[in-house]
Amino acid sequence: MVSSVRVIRPVAVDPEVIERVLGVTPHEVEHVDAPSILVDGEFHVAASRWLLRKYRLRPVEATIKSHAARLALYIAWLRNDCGLAGNDQWYADVFVVSEEQVRRYYRLRQFDPKTRVSSSAWQAQLSTIKQFHEFLRDTYRVPLPFHIESFLNPVGMRVTSATELRPRMRDGSRGTPITPEFSDLLIQGALRIDGQLRQTDSLTVERDAAFISLGLATGMRSATLASITAYELPPLGAGPLTTIRVPDFITKGDAGGDALVFAHRLVPVHQYIHGARDELIGMMRAPYSPIDAIELVGADSDAWETTVDGKVRRFTWVETDMMTRRRLVLPDGTSPLLWYGGYKAKPISYAQAATITAMARDWTRAHLEPNFPASFRTHDLRHTYATHLVVCIYKQAVAQYIHESAADAYRPGRIADAVSIAKLSLGHASEASTNLYIQHAPKFLDISIDEFLGGK
Repeated sequence: MVSSVRVIRPVAVDPEVIERVLGVTPHEVEHVDAPSILVDGEFHVAASRWLLRKYRLRPVEATIKSHAARLALYIAWLRNDCGLAGNDQWYADVFVVSEEQVRRYYRLRQFDPKTRVSSSAWQAQLSTIKQFHEFLRDTYRVPLPFHIESFLNPVGMRVTSATELRPRMRDGSRGTPITPEFSDLLIQGALRIDGQLRQTDSLTVERDAAFISLGLATGMRSATLASITAYELPPLGAGPLTTIRVPDFITKGDAGGDALVFAHRLVPVHQYIHGARDELIGMMRAPYSPIDAIELVGADSDAWETTVDGKVRRFTWVETDMMTRRRLVLPDGTSPLLWYGGYKAKPISYAQAATITAMARDWTRAHLEPNFPASFRTHDLRHTYATHLVVCIYKQAVAQYIHESAADAYRPGRIADAVSIAKLSLGHASEASTNLYIQHAPKFLDISIDEFLGGK
């Protein structure tokens, strides 16, 4: 018999309507505000409990719906394809799955031509499976059906990853990393300053320079770079390296989220925040009013706060998705997002953000350096960051700025070892993904380390 596994959404219940229709007073029950999973008409207790817990920790509907859909797909496969459909749910599917069965599911989703999905889709599936099985282990003492590796991220925090189930390597990730010299030229181009140091007037040149500089500093993916907030920016410090908590790592909870930052690249960003950004916000003719706005009552570098059902709830920035970020409104009627437009005086869209690099590139080629790569795009800021970081790690210029418990790992003997370390800052589950970003690293080895770290 084939098991029916489906996700059901929570439905609001009005006790007065029930009493009016049925003529009886309904019992008081706790409203479940997260989706649940039904198996053959009965609640899958463990799965539904985990979804409720996830939602209450991070009440983002799109995220919890995705987790529920992926988990239901996994449970259905265990019951219908592996025969783990016992009458007692505590002795079925996720409670009795073996390591070999998980590996089989991995092979089907990554290598079978008929059933495989993209690497990013599998990484999302793996994130759900891993987090759920860790919940089963911690709550019901169910052994993990796969191997977990533990390691230290750059700030000395111990994190875990199911590396044996990592996504298959992509065929390629084309990119054009540029040297520190060309990076400086691109920022100059963003400021519209030519070779004679004459600047073209524009409302947004400081913003454009800050956007590009932050991409070079952190290696953020384009969508994250476009949706970062002013609160998340690290302060300026004395050293050449610092860290930032990046919210969109492929591995999510699997591989941490603390990325190393080239601190000298933060200077234009802080100048923009305390200068041109305030001017752009001052041009607003009306308060920022996104659809389904979330009004904040407070925010700091770690989290934001809003009122839910009369109580102040706190949510971390690192777990706030891109769509939710665009719904946030500060008490003064502005958005916490970093990048503002020059004419509509509101946060720029992802599509608008993508044009910033292209316009700076074209201006740089026309007025500063005709040999600047014509194909350079926003994602190449990430390629550049990755290449610069690998070179700095390989030359052992990073270890002294790392938490002492992890410093020895930042003294590699081979460039392959430097790649292994750099993947933590790039948020990759495996070195295979990082290798695609640093194919050009050997060409950068003759450049002085001072140029990478902001020295002259």
